[in-house]
Amino acid sequence: PRAALKTVSAMAFAVASGSRSPESLVVASGTVAAPWRHASGPARAESSDHGLGLGRQGSQLGAAAAASALVAALAARRRHGRASRKASKALVGLRATATAVAEAPASTERSDIRNIAIIAHVDHGKTTLTDTMMKQCGMEEISSMDSNQIEAERGITILAKNAAVTYEGIKINIIDTPGHADFGGEVERILNMADAAILLVDAQEGPMPQTKFVLKQALKLKMRTLVCINKVDKPRARPDWVLDTTFDLFSALGADDELCDFPVVYASGLRGVASSDSPDTLKEDLKPLLDMILQECPKPRIVTGQPLQMLVTNLDYDDYIGRICIGRIRSGSLKVGQEVGFQYGSDGELRTATITKLWEFKYNARQQVDEISAGDICAFTGMDDVVIGDTVVDPKDPLPLPPIVVEEPTVVMEFGVNVSPFAGRLKESTQVTAPLLKNRLIKECLTNLALRMEPGATSECFKVKGRGTLQLGILIENMRREGFELMIGAPEVILRKDPETGKDQEPYEETVVEVSSEYQGIVLEEFQKKQAEVKGMEPGAAEGSVILTFGIPTRNLIGMQGRLLARTRGSSVMSSRFSHWADYKKGASDKIREKGSIVNVGDSGVATTYSLLKMNNRGSFFVSPGDEVYSGMCIGIANKEMDLEVNITKEKKTTNVRAQGSVVEGIPPPIQMSIDDYLGHMDFDEMLEVTPGPIRLCKRNSKGFKAVEPTTALRSASEITGLKIQRGSTSALTCR
Repeated sequence: PRAALKTVSAMAFAVASGSRSPESLVVASGTVAAPWRHASGPARAESSDHGLGLGRQGSQLGAAAAASALVAALAARRRHGRASRKASKALVGLRATATAVAEAPASTERSDIRNIAIIAHVDHGKTTLTDTMMKQCGMEEISSMDSNQIEAERGITILAKNAAVTYEGIKINIIDTPGHADFGGEVERILNMADAAILLVDAQEGPMPQTKFVLKQALKLKMRTLVCINKVDKPRARPDWVLDTTFDLFSALGADDELCDFPVVYASGLRGVASSDSPDTLKEDLKPLLDMILQECPKPRIVTGQPLQMLVTNLDYDDYIGRICIGRIRSGSLKVGQEVGFQYGSDGELRTATITKLWEFKYNARQQVDEISAGDICAFTGMDDVVIGDTVVDPKDPLPLPPIVVEEPTVVMEFGVNVSPFAGRLKESTQVTAPLLKNRLIKECLTNLALRMEPGATSECFKVKGRGTLQLGILIENMRREGFELMIGAPEVILRKDPETGKDQEPYEETVVEVSSEYQGIVLEEFQKKQAEVKGMEPGAAEGSVILTFGIPTRNLIGMQGRLLARTRGSSVMSSRFSHWADYKKGASDKIREKGSIVNVGDSGVATTYSLLKMNNRGSFFVSPGDEVYSGMCIGIANKEMDLEVNITKEKKTTNVRAQGSVVEGIPPPIQMSIDDYLGHMDFDEMLEVTPGPIRLCKRNSKGFKAVEPTTALRSASEITGLKIQRGSTSALTCR
């Protein structure tokens, strides 16, 4: 119905502008009425007799009146269409029940459970809304779903989490998913546990790049989607425009008529209010949203008489009880002490184990139980070598489900043992050897399907592949806090071969930048340098702002966030998502930054005030007087394109000659850089030394490194010359 509404609205605008006559609207209205002629009863008679209620009155009322009447008629038709579809579904269900006895095993529905996932772009309010729902449903000890320390610091969701509330005697299992594109693998596998999804959209920003990704995954599964327009209490909220653009997104992603006819609820998760009618008539709580979940979310369907089936969708770990499996039981039941099997796909080996503990979810915590039936989401322990994608089956009658498949990673980075002169000097550094590093990366890959790990050029380094620099940066930060010391290589994109032409292909990103109009030219200039293509330009929600959409290779997007923030004085907001694979452009700019590094070539020591004052006008520095440095360490950013070599440890020579009085020049404060800042700044000939304390940037060929194999400190020949050499092979080692 909304597609027809947009078509007829455009026709009415054409009449108002004079390019169409009012009489032509009558003929067009009969054409538009065709999609609703499948309706039965009085609605169909009205459609055939009056052409959606316009007829002769359309030409008499004029363009504006005709459009208003048409909008009202289409709205009424939409409500009637939804009611008729529900009635037809009920009839089809009855007929299917009557004929399914001889064709397929009998199935039932659990009316006491709903399983729903919340999907959205980053910072659109998923976690806040979930916390408020749990609070209004009786949660006494209020604790946020973002319990991870880094999640609390950054204010974003990194890991998917399970929660459950009880409303009107019905248990609602809620799955909170990450909103950033780099953690899209969490969304892809978590949707397997849900029967429906709530698409959360900001009432001011509207659909963003990650909104498209998560909605695409839900539509791929033909999942019922409820749209919640959140933050309607914002001063610049525009819920009507957001609703229209959300419907356009459904249509663009190929949703059918039934999925496009999604229910809508308006809410403010922070205030805990909602309404299913209008953003201007918000109720005192979130009952309209909870009522819509009970009405629109399909009930879990269970095949009776089928053996145990449960797809392991998530993993947790406890230091005392070991690995914890999380998933939804498709059929059968689980009990404490029950012997179950684990099988990865139909060709996998069948392993057996005994369930030692079993939990269900209550609010955002786990509650121990003795038995859980099909249709519910649970967690249990008892198996040590389980992986995500395993199917929990009956050992006597195993029926494994297809494993979970997620999109391939696009960025690779090198993780190695710290070889700097200052390695292992901190008491917090407890994980400094290659075996510990390898085991930690293997453990991470088991719980994160979007990550891949491969051996590096030596036994002390590994290649880790992921969705983006943010995902790998979070991994580095977690390992740093666990006591690891690492040497990190610059992020590089992963190329692949076109299966049809055999040409090299690289990943492309769809990037959206919202910025003030006064910096619009600066943003266009920066993206033009990186061979980006402008896809769209539209006014933003804030007055004087503009939203720019680009298509750009992923390798040219690395470091763009920092450059935009610097040139727009922190006023730009950039977000991106993976778009597609395209032919590799050799002419595109591979240069990460426009300025070189200031490199210390002196011996290990401390930075002196004398040297910093002397080099003050040559660039900006990462260090301050008294900081420890070593040879080959990058201590700042030069003003020019080339690297600048200095001896920052040089001291002023003492003489018996009195110095002439002069004005003492002050030393600017050092630049504060985080891991994410360094990953977007470092060039291909540099490495990042990460410790539980300081973070240092250095050159790969630093003379201050400890004695290691040449391949560990030097860049591989394939990366320098562009030769197609497989890392780790004999030919690669010989070439080096």
